[in-house]
Amino acid sequence: MLTEDPEGHRWAVVKETCDVSNDNDALLVHAVEIIRQAYGEDEIRRIADEAAMSLPEPAEGLTGSFDTGAIMAAFRKSIPDPDREGRKPAQLANYRSETAELIARAALAKLYGFEVPPALHATKPNRVQPILGFDGWTVALTSPNGLSLVLIQVKGTDEPKRPPGEAAKLVTECGKAVTDNAKLNDFLMACVVRCQGTEYAAMLLAMVWELETTGMIANTLLSPVIVRGEVEADLDDLQSLREATISYLHAKARGMTLSLGAELNAFGRAAMERARRND
Repeated sequence: MLTEDPEGHRWAVVKETCDVSNDNDALLVHAVEIIRQAYGEDEIRRIADEAAMSLPEPAEGLTGSFDTGAIMAAFRKSIPDPDREGRKPAQLANYRSETAELIARAALAKLYGFEVPPALHATKPNRVQPILGFDGWTVALTSPNGLSLVLIQVKGTDEPKRPPGEAAKLVTECGKAVTDNAKLNDFLMACVVRCQGTEYAAMLLAMVWELETTGMIANTLLSPVIVRGEVEADLDDLQSLREATISYLHAKARGMTLSLGAELNAFGRAAMERARRND
């Protein structure tokens, strides 16, 4: 369900179902795929294939053949391991929040037609720690000649109250997103480096230039997302965010509430564990 408010702010309600005990569950299979893509599986496979083709025969300093299968097995092991997070409180588990963020990013892309550029996850040296800055980003073609920067902020909660308490945090984060230029500049620079060699690098550099010379990125979309587990998503989840759009200044909202149909921690753990499998 899509709702449009005055001033061009849009809001979506998405309801999914999931059986985390079923390896073939459609939503779980989708989550596994987007986790692997976020961590750069296709890029690692391409790099490994190119390296294998360019090695001399026999490769100096290497014993035996260059086994790309072993490289891909190592890649899968680099995806966050839920068991390495120790005794963190459930609501602070990285596998819980990160899976929710990646599912949200994919759902937003489908709903609003956003692009899916390379994510920053592949560059994390500590895989079980979150990315600082924004929970996600992308770009969107919002007019025949115009691109918008999309900043994504996500909160996962099964608090039954509507809107949940986490919505108030999103209101604050969205207000700061368009005014904290230092944070935005740092984030954009990281994205430029991550996207070098892709079509997105030039787009991002243009946005860096605009921020540096004008103090803002005029075409900005904010995507606050509430991810529910077993509590069904409802438009009322977004009420406080809809009432706070004046604080978004020049930015337009493209918000969403999404329910997974499975407990948040169980879904996040199942998705990460399956993404790590070398099958």
